[in-house]
Amino acid sequence: MIRKLMHKLRGDFALVLIANLFSYLITFCGSIIYVRLLGKTEFGLYAFAFGVVSLFLLVNGFGAASGVLQYVSRAKSDDEKLAYLHFAFRSGMIFNFLIGILIVGYAFIMPLPIANARPILLGMALFPVGRLYIDIFQAYLRATQQNKLQAHFLIINNCVLLTANVIGVIIFKLYGLVYFTYVGYILMFIFSAVKFKLPVIFVKQKQLVYISQRSFISYSFFSTMSNAFSGLLFVLDTIIISYIVKNPQLLATYRVATIIPFAINFIPNIVINYYYPEFAKNSNSANKIRQLARFVSKRMFLFSGFVSLSLIILARPLIITIFGDSYSDSILPFQIISFGYWIIATFRTINGNILAALGQAKLSFYLTFLILIVNIIVTYLMVVHYSIIGAAIAVVLMYSFSSLIGYITLKIILQNIESKHG
Repeated sequence: MIRKLMHKLRGDFALVLIANLFSYLITFCGSIIYVRLLGKTEFGLYAFAFGVVSLFLLVNGFGAASGVLQYVSRAKSDDEKLAYLHFAFRSGMIFNFLIGILIVGYAFIMPLPIANARPILLGMALFPVGRLYIDIFQAYLRATQQNKLQAHFLIINNCVLLTANVIGVIIFKLYGLVYFTYVGYILMFIFSAVKFKLPVIFVKQKQLVYISQRSFISYSFFSTMSNAFSGLLFVLDTIIISYIVKNPQLLATYRVATIIPFAINFIPNIVINYYYPEFAKNSNSANKIRQLARFVSKRMFLFSGFVSLSLIILARPLIITIFGDSYSDSILPFQIISFGYWIIATFRTINGNILAALGQAKLSFYLTFLILIVNIIVTYLMVVHYSIIGAAIAVVLMYSFSSLIGYITLKIILQNIESKHG
């Protein structure tokens, strides 16, 4: 199995990796452009509003993309794969419209710590609707192992979105950034539908095969809740800082400190998503799961350690050169979170996704709920006492705690599989 994986590593995986590196580089460049063109106050407003939207997006499509990745990977025919794709899109779109309504309600009803961000938040209310199409097809292409098509789909969509956003921010500043995102979503849908001739998912299709919709919804629910609680590690600190500090400039300082360390989390995600179908197919073999897990983890241990150390050493020139002198106060929190990258890339991301591939979405949900409670308490206390430095330390503490929980749980699950299947 390892020899087969090494062969793939030199083929499709390299293509997927390059495509993801390029796409995330595009996204990262966009973040730099927004920071430079908006100024510290406007970027702080954007960071708060986007943080709120990201909070709602943690349950994007009610887990439709996760369900597609799991059930399409296991589907035995093309008709079954398409049936799951259509069902996922229909149910996910309904749910994301409800998310948009909730964002509007939040903006109008809740007292915002940064009042000037209200119209920006209202403008972003339908971001979840635009995002769903991309996420579901990304999952579908991964599950069907159409790696070349996925690579092209990813690169082109990110280029289209960045171009639209940059044009918007240059012409109309902050509001242009918000509303031209919708222009980007529309262009992405039209172009990808024509260019890649992906299955039509807006028209209701006659179901040719039976699919377990109830099972799909159950898995998607627990998977999305588990992912949502995990994802709170990336957005909860921003929300807590907003409500405690209530200073858009300080929020901008912290947000800049997180941009690079959070952005490069795509690397372990690429790795584990590429091998996800292999984990799912071998879910009854504890030995194969262990072999593959060791294969992935050892390489991520070395790679993420090198990246983490490099970011810590080069923190000052990176921050000053990329974001400007006004963000020199971002250096220390940047270094702290960069150390945390080594922990999350090596342990938490890999173990968590293996549990999902083994069908343990419900167990992951309960574990991440526990981690969420601890996360809220730790982050709140650290921000109250140490401001944005405390938030950075809290991120590392929660990476460590969740990694330990994931490692112990996976070990127990594999022992149970071994005893059950021999």
